[in-house]
Amino acid sequence: MKQLADLGVYVGTYCQPMIPSLYQPVVDPMETIHTIRAIGAERCIIGSDFGQVLHMDAMDGNRVFVRALLGFGITPAEIRTMIRDNPARLLWLD
Repeated sequence: MKQLADLGVYVGTYCQPMIPSLYQPVVDPMETIHTIRAIGAERCIIGSDFGQVLHMDAMDGNRVFVRALLGFGITPAEIRTMIRDNPARLLWLD
C-alpha cells in the first residue's frame, strides 16, 4: 500500500471493521491505525457503509469512528484531512 500511496494513490480506510455490529465481528482497530500511520493521512480517505440496514445511522457511526481515531492518537487535523479534504480533492471541490 505504501508503494501505491507514494505513486499518488489514495487508500480507503473504512470504519466498519472497528465498530461492533449485528453481523460483523470486530477486528483489531490497530490495523486501521497502522495503515494511517504507514501511508500518512494525506493519502488516506475515511469511508463507511453506515446508514445501511443492520448498521448504525451514518452520523452516529462516523461519530463513534472519529472518537475511536482520536483515542488512538490520530489528530483532529489528520481526521479532517482524511474525512473532508482528501475526498474534496478527488472530486475537484477544493
